[in-house]
Amino acid sequence: MTVLDEMDKKILYALSRDARLSVEKVAEQTNLSPTPVRRRIKRMETEGIVRRYTVDVDMEKAGYGLTLYVFLKLQSRDRTTIAKFEDKIRHMPEVTTCALVTGPHDYVMTMRLQDMDTYNIFLHSVLSELPGVFGIETSVVIGGVKNEIPVPR
Repeated sequence: MTVLDEMDKKILYALSRDARLSVEKVAEQTNLSPTPVRRRIKRMETEGIVRRYTVDVDMEKAGYGLTLYVFLKLQSRDRTTIAKFEDKIRHMPEVTTCALVTGPHDYVMTMRLQDMDTYNIFLHSVLSELPGVFGIETSVVIGGVKNEIPVPR
């Protein structure tokens, strides 16, 4: 596992704020010259630390005003059930994140949808039909507080 030093973290932080920054701008923000910044970025891309460059979308303005956390419990945790369940989840564009977790649930997912009616339909026609699903609990996000990568110190 690669250990990032403070300069790598500063570069990642700059890119997380604006992935379109030029190497020169990142160098200015990190007080490093462009050549080592370029080399560090390339290394982090090669090592899979930087996986992709993306855009920060205002989901409400884009028509996805409802954010949900969905907690799922599986009836059985055998390999076949888990593999089928995870394969289905990977192909659902409505699911933005899904993690295997400890505690009373097996998985927690984040979903972005248009509205509660859309979720109600999705819940009954898709989620409840997933392989091995035994229980579903949903929490509706009523407001965001913070969503950033850690700031290097």
